[in-house]
Amino acid sequence: MGDLRILRGFTLVVDDNRNLGLDIKEMKLPVLEEIGESHHPGGSDMEIEIMGLGVKAFTLPFKLATHNPEIIGLFGGPPGFRRSFTGKKLVISDEDGKEHEHMFDCRARLSKVEGEAMTAGKVVGYDHEIKSFWNYTEFWDGRVMHRWNFKLGGWDIWNFQPYLPARRRILS
Repeated sequence: MGDLRILRGFTLVVDDNRNLGLDIKEMKLPVLEEIGESHHPGGSDMEIEIMGLGVKAFTLPFKLATHNPEIIGLFGGPPGFRRSFTGKKLVISDEDGKEHEHMFDCRARLSKVEGEAMTAGKVVGYDHEIKSFWNYTEFWDGRVMHRWNFKLGGWDIWNFQPYLPARRRILS
């Protein structure tokens, strides 16, 4: 049977020194979505979806309730420039009260800064997106759940297990 786990706090830290915990309004982890291709074999009554052809590029959207030029100024940069982003959230079991830390570390670019519509009497800020990931590591209670590295061809650890170690040896 499952364990109901409830979010009790989250933050995003930029370049290991800018904690956005007081400014952050929303954050969504990258979607893990496989690339597939439809195939309708000759003589078949039905097409199939061939999966396992890779993973779609990561995008990490977040919203800040601030008009801070230090954060807006992090947008873009020269080719090859990426920043360090660390997201952390605290999840608590509603069944037994046990605390769990779910976090990620990545090197990527702040590729979008879009001001929200301004409304009198409302707290508004900016929508942001992080893209062009060079690496991404996701942790659950201190254990590496997923690790993806562009230079090493993709997944290094998948579902807490080493993934294609021969490829990693060849490319490193």
